Amino acid sequence: MNNKLKKSVKTIKEIFSSEYIEKTSKKTKFVQRKGKLSPEDFLAFNIFSSQDMCEKSLSNLCSRLDSQFDVSVSPQALNKRYNNYSVDFMREVFNDMLTKQNTILERNRENLGLNFNRIILNDATSFALPKEFIEEFKGSGGSAPSSTIKIQLQYELLSGSFMCCDIREGTDNDATYLNTMSEYIEPGDLKLADLGYYKASYLKEIDRKKAFYISKLKSDTRIYIRNPNPDKHKNGNIKKSTKYIKIDIQELVKPLSEGETMEIKDVYIGQKKTSKAD
Repeated sequence: MNNKLKKSVKTIKEIFSSEYIEKTSKKTKFVQRKGKLSPEDFLAFNIFSSQDMCEKSLSNLCSRLDSQFDVSVSPQALNKRYNNYSVDFMREVFNDMLTKQNTILERNRENLGLNFNRIILNDATSFALPKEFIEEFKGSGGSAPSSTIKIQLQYELLSGSFMCCDIREGTDNDATYLNTMSEYIEPGDLKLADLGYYKASYLKEIDRKKAFYISKLKSDTRIYIRNPNPDKHKNGNIKKSTKYIKIDIQELVKPLSEGETMEIKDVYIGQKKTSKAD
């Protein structure tokens, strides 16, 4: 098992004890007798190696299972592990994880809510469908599946509640969902989403509604700070071309060690410099 997967399995065992996983696997009848594929490995395999699982053959999945988890099973044996019992097992673990998370959040709600009214996470997942669904859920075509579905989910962390779950065509990129996300912005919110949802106008809308966001920046995004010593015309007005200074983030963070951070205040995003961030 490679180091990354070892850490993944360790993470699962830190969240759920081996006793819990064993008990749940027997409760849901996922495990009825001891086999080569342990419930811990099955759980880690489906969580951390599932990005293209539906697109791979059973033989490919068996090879991955062998190389990543040192578990050797036949395609037929692996196929038998995916049944109603495995669905019940995964569902039970997921429900318990949410319950445990919500209990922890409830205990710490007072501290977590000091700065934000809500913490909203947005993400999406997509997967292939049989070609019979192509009229309703189009895919990219070519070598990609002819029919795909995308599920957009908004989750509020402090209350542990799902705000909305929307089903769309797999061809829709995440940026097309920004209008829907904007409808749910309230003052005091903290919005978290990955680069698929990055758009300067959306960040500006969050700021306009007196909410907050944490976001990565696209590599081609221009970043500026105000020039403390801009050039001026004879009448005292600042020369527009010297009002801001473009900064190179990559050069700026070179001296930082791993895990070290840097705060830059009054940063302006985009060529028009209309979105201010910290």
